[in-house]
Amino acid sequence: MRVSLQELNARVVTHGLLACALIIGATPLAPAQFVTRTGSRLFVDGHPFYFVGTNAYYLLEEAARGDTGTVKALFNTANALGLSVVRTWAFFDSSDSLNPAVIQFRPGAYNESALRALDYVVLQAKLHNVRLLFPLVNSWDDYGGMNQYVEWRIGVGPPDAQPEKYSTEKLQERIAGPRGQSYRVALSEYFGHDDFYGDEIIKDWFKDYISMIVHRQNTHTGVLYRDEPAILGWELANEPRSSDRSTALITAWAAELSSFIKSLDPNHLVGTGEEGFDNTTARYTTRVYNNQWWLFDGSAGLSFTANSTLSSIDFASIHLYPESWNLPGSSGNAWIQDHTSIASTVQKPLIMGEFGIRTQRAPTYDSWLTTALWEEAAGAVVWQVLEGTRTDAEGFGFRCGGEDPPCVTLRNNAARFALKSQTGTLNPPSVFSLQQNYPNPFNVLTSISYTLPYDAHVVLEVFNITGQRVAAIVERFQRAGTRKELLDGGTLASGAFFYSLVVSDRADGSRRHVETKKMILMK
Repeated sequence: MRVSLQELNARVVTHGLLACALIIGATPLAPAQFVTRTGSRLFVDGHPFYFVGTNAYYLLEEAARGDTGTVKALFNTANALGLSVVRTWAFFDSSDSLNPAVIQFRPGAYNESALRALDYVVLQAKLHNVRLLFPLVNSWDDYGGMNQYVEWRIGVGPPDAQPEKYSTEKLQERIAGPRGQSYRVALSEYFGHDDFYGDEIIKDWFKDYISMIVHRQNTHTGVLYRDEPAILGWELANEPRSSDRSTALITAWAAELSSFIKSLDPNHLVGTGEEGFDNTTARYTTRVYNNQWWLFDGSAGLSFTANSTLSSIDFASIHLYPESWNLPGSSGNAWIQDHTSIASTVQKPLIMGEFGIRTQRAPTYDSWLTTALWEEAAGAVVWQVLEGTRTDAEGFGFRCGGEDPPCVTLRNNAARFALKSQTGTLNPPSVFSLQQNYPNPFNVLTSISYTLPYDAHVVLEVFNITGQRVAAIVERFQRAGTRKELLDGGTLASGAFFYSLVVSDRADGSRRHVETKKMILMK
């Protein structure tokens, strides 16, 4: 029997993957196992797909510098915790030709060794049966980002007769992000960060980069990225923002670029990579957001609602950093519920691409992931598990070498998401139940768990011993399931308190169930 060279190469690649898989004890992904979308749910091979994952933005960089051990360790840890998705950078834009991890030195000039490092990351994901979520550019100045494209554009020169757009004051202005990142608003009198979204030359450069990545043939597997099921999908950017309060600039850009990716790669999902900010308070429980109106007034240049509605966007994207946004950690559950509700309305699955908090990680992550599970979020990706020599100066990263509480929390919740993937749904509890808060007594944060056998309007309030209401934790419609809400006692004085759960039928408000329990705050 005569075998073509193409078929022979394919056999070598396949057998090599299987051999590596036997060594690490994993089963590589089958060729047809792409993640797909139907309505507001994700699927693999016709089965629902729900996941917990981790960010590890540094994998390309470590592989490019020869530290393949850190890359393997991250995927081994993901397997040990049951984390089925890793979100990591598929970009590094810089004029620094001495940095081995830089992918793009200038528009259209690519570093093959850095791309081979990215190939290696994809290979390890495939061997470990983990899927990759790939942002394609950074809004922040880290790793080049949008402003690197703008700097390259400045080198071309302004269009004829273009008036100066940016004042001296604007040249000094920076926008700060949740993890200590920032970007410059203006880079010259003529060009600034927002020109990344609107300048046609820059858009053409970015499209060229996207086309290169999508059509990249992996040097380890022989598979084009567009044909690689280990890639869950593409994000247009990491945390895009702009100064356009109308939000039309990013929405138009997202529509154009997502359609462009779809024209090149019909196999993979596309999201915006945004944080969930909006230009409207409609459908948001604004009372829990500590008067942080900037979240909903368009000042970040984003409309989550409009962007999620775009036909070429497959999944809605949010991030969650309440500390950095001057919000209480307990508001995280409302952030998740509000956005899953909006996403469901426009028939899109919701992916929480980043979430992080510096203290009280285990109970907070358990609370947020429980809400994400029962509110039908497709997945949640923590920021972030660290490996090798990686450190996290902002304080959100952590290691999982043993039974550390945040890691146990991730593992337990990943198992619940995996179970939901197997069954397609979770059976709600059969009865109402209000549990004793934990810990009790508490001195900072405590978790209040309860069960709902059916969808209902829920009011969870806290009263002092005189009967005065001191906190309204929940006051909204919730889906049936288990809840783990948080109470931050930071503003309360030590003493005894009562918490009350009132569950009503949503249609007529008739009272169905009431329970009250006592707790102790000791500072």
